[in-house]
Amino acid sequence: MKYKVFKHQNKFIRTKEKFPALVAGYGSGKTFALCLKAIIELGRNPGKIVLLAEPTFPMMRDVLQPTLEELLKDLGFAFKYVAGETKYNISWKNGYGSIILRSAENWKRWAGLNLAAFGIDEAALLKTDHAWKMGISRLRDGYHLTGFTTTTPEGFNWHYDYWKKNPKSGYKLFNGRTTDNKYLPQEFIDSLLDNYDAKLVKAYLNGEYVNMQHGQAYYMFDRRKNVKPTLYNPDKKIIFCIDFNVEPMCGCIIQVYKEHPKIRVIDEIVITHQGENELMTERIVRILKAKYPKSKYDKADVFKRHPIRDNYICYPDPSGQAKSTSAKATDHDILRRGGMLVKAKKHAPYVVDRLNSVNKAFDTMVVDPRCKALIQDFEQVALKEHTRELDKSNPQLTHMSDAIGYFIDYEFPCRKVQTRTFMA
Repeated sequence: MKYKVFKHQNKFIRTKEKFPALVAGYGSGKTFALCLKAIIELGRNPGKIVLLAEPTFPMMRDVLQPTLEELLKDLGFAFKYVAGETKYNISWKNGYGSIILRSAENWKRWAGLNLAAFGIDEAALLKTDHAWKMGISRLRDGYHLTGFTTTTPEGFNWHYDYWKKNPKSGYKLFNGRTTDNKYLPQEFIDSLLDNYDAKLVKAYLNGEYVNMQHGQAYYMFDRRKNVKPTLYNPDKKIIFCIDFNVEPMCGCIIQVYKEHPKIRVIDEIVITHQGENELMTERIVRILKAKYPKSKYDKADVFKRHPIRDNYICYPDPSGQAKSTSAKATDHDILRRGGMLVKAKKHAPYVVDRLNSVNKAFDTMVVDPRCKALIQDFEQVALKEHTRELDKSNPQLTHMSDAIGYFIDYEFPCRKVQTRTFMA
């Protein structure tokens, strides 16, 4: 079987530049191109070893490995998989070689390998260039030594510096767009457009480097558009979002509508510790129920995920189910004892995913002017330089925006749509 690859894939897999990179949108065939490139390099280096890596082991297992196996089978290669080494011994007419799979987060374990080539998928997700440098240091046994990456851009990070800002000799950049893959269903394109704001569309569909590591974390917030008087509706259920920081502990109060704007932040609560034995989670629940004691709502659950049992629906910091700022019981236990239905993921969302979700949600969110702490967060929380992590150097910032982020990530997540790459 022969694959009819797209132009951006063909340029990437055929190049003999020493360090090429394919930077492209979701669904554009990056992982397929990485595996095809590895097979071609194995042909240029018979009897040698090529390493392929993903940022994490689950990505290697769930994305890279099935893609490589599918290609080897479709192209008619004979191979034997050695599970203990995550290694594919591949043979073809008059030749053989090996492809080994690794996680880039464990790049130190690559020491001692002698490689002819290596490739890293979704390389821009890596916070540093350590894995890339380790890979280069292992290029010592082959006839065409090369390293290559495929990735969706994640802002002006190390990958941008290497291939766009200041490329050295041998570094060659190839670009592709999601729409270059003519075999993707239109619903996939529409889903990406629905989930991402204008900046992320440039990165995740068009494959363009855009600034995600500098300045305002909540860059889509506009006081003129997003801050408006928002009245409490006793016929709607109360949604309480809470961050379990001790100084201060913060919570914001939301009501959700089917019509625009869907997310309406009506109030916020900020408390500080008052004594050695105080249970702050209990106090913030009492304050909430005192301010909104007779909450009523429609019987139809807006989110359609849980049966309605309580007057108050709480979206807390997921860490509250494992450890407590409030004595022996976990914070989640205290919320439930206070009559709240708790909705929380098992683990806190990645900061990048939460920021993307909140920035997209500004399309349909209004905040009452009295929510001063939340508005301050939206306007002042910044990113650490050259990262997509929040700057938490000011102890008064990030807590309220963290709180609302747990709710938005749970109910209005900015989803990365999963799909295989459709090939001709």
